[in-house]
Amino acid sequence: MTDRHAIDSRTDMGPTPERVFHSTLSLLKKLTAISSPSGDRPGLERAMDLFGEALSERDLKVDIRPMPDAQGQDLPVLSAHFADHSGDRDLLLVGHMDTVLPAIPPRREGGRLWATGAVDMKGGLACLIGALDLLRAQGRAIPRDLSMVVVPDEEVAGFLSWQAMRERGKRARALWVLEPGQPLAELAESAGVSPNLGSPPDSNSHPDRKDGETLVVGRRGLITWALDVTGRSAHAGNGFWAGRSALVAASQWSVQAAEMSEPGRGATVNPGRFVAGEAGFVEALGEHADLLFSPRQTNVVPDRARVEGEARFLTTEEGRALEKRLNRLAAEASEQHRVTMQFQILERVPPLPPLEPSRRWARLAIELARKNGWHLESEEDRRGISFPNMLDDPSSVPTLDGLGPVGGGMHTREEFVDLRSLNRRISLLAGLLEADARSSQG
Repeated sequence: MTDRHAIDSRTDMGPTPERVFHSTLSLLKKLTAISSPSGDRPGLERAMDLFGEALSERDLKVDIRPMPDAQGQDLPVLSAHFADHSGDRDLLLVGHMDTVLPAIPPRREGGRLWATGAVDMKGGLACLIGALDLLRAQGRAIPRDLSMVVVPDEEVAGFLSWQAMRERGKRARALWVLEPGQPLAELAESAGVSPNLGSPPDSNSHPDRKDGETLVVGRRGLITWALDVTGRSAHAGNGFWAGRSALVAASQWSVQAAEMSEPGRGATVNPGRFVAGEAGFVEALGEHADLLFSPRQTNVVPDRARVEGEARFLTTEEGRALEKRLNRLAAEASEQHRVTMQFQILERVPPLPPLEPSRRWARLAIELARKNGWHLESEEDRRGISFPNMLDDPSSVPTLDGLGPVGGGMHTREEFVDLRSLNRRISLLAGLLEADARSSQG
């Protein structure tokens, strides 16, 4: 995945052979049968060992090493590469082994595998194994600089995930992420707008896009923020007009901040948590939680409030402009209500811009899907944070994200992977890997 070589568009893997599909599905069942929620070291180790064995059987050199997380707990991180790769740049594939919930026994019903982590994201990991098997079975080229990292704490935005991406990203010539794609029908329903952001629909070859899927070339950035407000306490009866309500000021600010959100490709601002009241209550909330749902202290003009939330945006410039607007809004509300407001940014996560090298590879993926009889589109505005956002500079590395199969019910007991999509994605990933190998060879 490099600008130095043209992409070989002749790549055409054809549909996934039945033997390869069933072998991949068998591995996925075994992976999802292992309970590996975030923080469960024994379960994570078992799952990493199983996946590491699968990689080793396909000639990759695997290293599973315990690494301390932010709390000092050792958790396994898997790294893999081909032994004959001696360069200083990699085609980096990434994934995570942790799930939100403990596992329940997987079950297959019709065209779905219902299992914990089936789509998020053990399905994507299994697809890589299937793709390697397909390439080997057909005698196709595999990029020798392929490397792999699997982390144990992505679902909690953990320290090890960020550390791995910032360290390994420095070596990456390209980044491919095995997180799930998304069904087009689901995306259209959730967004309320057309999901077609990166590739125009071909109504002649694909009159029904409801069965389509996506991959990702762009992701929004994120800031988390806090607003602290200090007013003046007063008796709500005898001295109401002498008080200066931090609650009212913070409420107005929150409403106006949320109204900065725009549908479609516009930024969004989400005030996510709000606490207000007498200063002692707010500043020692744990000790005074018994005041909630009671009439006590409601006769006090609240002199303290805190609002916490996030904002998401498409470009770094848009994020900076949004920060300025939120700061300016705090200054205006402070003056209007005669209170003190302090707006602060707690964390900045950069956006992943849809780079032209990424778009070129997305176009090849779309063509490979078309040749195999299904519809694929590229998302340039995926709103969730993922591995590419964890790079020091996401714009420095061409990226394909959402390469894993689609399904539904992520983070719930109704999680499933669509087996037709699993089949599709094995062949798609194999085709992309072969095309990359050809491009790298010149």
